[in-house]
Amino acid sequence: MADGGCCSKESSRRKLRIIPQHDAEKYIQLQADKPGLREAFVNSHKGRGVFASKPFSKGDFIVEYRGKLLSQDSLSVIETYSETQAAYLFDFQWNGKMWCLDASLEDHSLGRLVNDEHKNPNCKMRTVQVDGIPHLCLFANRDIVPGEELAYDYGDSDWPWRKQV
Repeated sequence: MADGGCCSKESSRRKLRIIPQHDAEKYIQLQADKPGLREAFVNSHKGRGVFASKPFSKGDFIVEYRGKLLSQDSLSVIETYSETQAAYLFDFQWNGKMWCLDASLEDHSLGRLVNDEHKNPNCKMRTVQVDGIPHLCLFANRDIVPGEELAYDYGDSDWPWRKQV
């Protein structure tokens, strides 16, 4: 008798990989952070950060950078922001227009706490569209191990913390 069940057992042991785009859309719709992340105080220079509490593979969706979406027409409001508030603003282009995501309001979401790393980031920001609205999401640039701080490149801006030693 042939052992036809071995292959199905083998394939059932393999973990099916969730499509990162679908994973991002799921957590965007839930307006929730994905399990496997934790907030922790890093130091007085960085403040808080986000750390992996489980492994992530290259390409995985990690977390959404949630906040208030400001269109090109309403960008003048950001001129009133303090330097601390301005650090939570993310400018991006979508559908040929400039947009800004304002994550300055403390809402207990983790995406707003991911720190800047311009030399060797382990995440990259991508725009994911859900119901015609852009959402900023971080995806793993490489495999990430438990305990590792998540970080992405904030861009070529002249950030004050990049000047500090």
